[in-house]
Amino acid sequence: MPKHPFTAHPFITNVSSRIGKLVAVCCADTPRRGLLVGLSGGPDSVALLLAAKAWSDEVGAPLAAAHFNHRLRPGEADRDALFCRDLCAELGIELHEDGEDPRPVARSRGQGLEEAARHLRLRFFRKVLAGNPALQCTATGHHRDDQVETVIMRLFRGTGPGGLRGILPVSGKVIHPLLQVGRGEIIAFLEDIGQPWRTDATNLDGDNIRARIRRELLPLVRGIFGSGSENVPARLADLLQQDMELLDHFTQEALAKVRLPDHPDQLSVARLLALDKSLAARVLRLWLVNGQPSGLERVHVDGVLAWLVTGQSGSGLDLADGLRLTRNFDRLECKAASNVPPPLRKAEDYRILVSRNPAGKGDPRAGIQEGVGDPADETSWRLTCPASSLAGNLRVRNWNPGDRFQPFGLEGSKKLSDILRERQVSRDDRPGVLVVTDDTGILWVVGLARAERTRLLPSTEQTVTISVANRTEHPKQGNDN
Repeated sequence: MPKHPFTAHPFITNVSSRIGKLVAVCCADTPRRGLLVGLSGGPDSVALLLAAKAWSDEVGAPLAAAHFNHRLRPGEADRDALFCRDLCAELGIELHEDGEDPRPVARSRGQGLEEAARHLRLRFFRKVLAGNPALQCTATGHHRDDQVETVIMRLFRGTGPGGLRGILPVSGKVIHPLLQVGRGEIIAFLEDIGQPWRTDATNLDGDNIRARIRRELLPLVRGIFGSGSENVPARLADLLQQDMELLDHFTQEALAKVRLPDHPDQLSVARLLALDKSLAARVLRLWLVNGQPSGLERVHVDGVLAWLVTGQSGSGLDLADGLRLTRNFDRLECKAASNVPPPLRKAEDYRILVSRNPAGKGDPRAGIQEGVGDPADETSWRLTCPASSLAGNLRVRNWNPGDRFQPFGLEGSKKLSDILRERQVSRDDRPGVLVVTDDTGILWVVGLARAERTRLLPSTEQTVTISVANRTEHPKQGNDN
């Protein structure tokens, strides 16, 4: 433990105060403001945990730590975990632990190793918060040097002003209390109080981008522009944050207008593309990120806008962070790429029921209307037609891409795929469309269209009503054809 009471140290006073302010912003909607600290064992997370302990003791807020073992450094990683256990035990802080190798995740998601590791850590933090209601947000030890590296990386990757803000003080349910503190100040504090920490050698001599910026680029910057110049990107991030607050207000207003009233989680493609391109990009990113940390860059957003201009209905686009966009006519929807689509309606789960109507009771006016049922309401799946229009056995099956028939009111045949497109049935939903056929072809596209030969005429004497019913939900009734 530290050699003297560290709670009175200026570093602790400054950072614990910052923690309180950020937690208040992050958890403004709840009176319970417990904090989870991401603890790697490195100097930044150790210093953050000590400051969080002082804050917790002062305000009486719940506090816990979380350590995620990436299993990339055999032996060393286990010693990091042991160090975190011992530190938390000395401080009387509960420690949550988990681990997973990010390399398979990086390959499956097409990400760099660093990004995949970050994804796994954040997922673990969210899991801990979900299982511990007393904890409302997570604090990580990103500091000013990390901010400098982030801004430089994003600059050369072509990000916009929003990306040049770097790491935000509050990002969703994650806070960053050390952004105004440099790595040198953190080390000096820990040395001053005699607190040990763990060192990850890959942070110094690794081949990842951050390590090379730290080792190669920043010394060059100091040599050209003088001492302290390496902190300029962090000041730029602070200035942009102030300007972006106004732009964020305009973006929120535009997003509200682009959302679909009947489906607020979806966007109107036409309204989005009608915006100025710069505003459209900001609206799209705000909608995709939804206040959460994200690896989406401006190049990804521009790619989405280009796809929307040329993409057809039914097409999809995979993005970073495991997101998948799908476009169905004017609707743009975003889901996790790993989400399994809901099961389609399978024809074998349905049966046909045929009832003969009393002679003379058929209503000829029914033939003037579609009378095909509601595609979303299975209780409405009934079709009344002349008995003479049926030929042979009736069958129910799913739509096939090559289907054609003569729709109600037309003289010639038409592709069923054209009708599905006109009715705005998405490509993902088309395999679940049910079709009723007899020996001469299609007579009813359930819930969508009926064949011309099913028209009821004034001369029609004998009619039948065809129903399509779920085998498991409807008992056998009528004549099962």
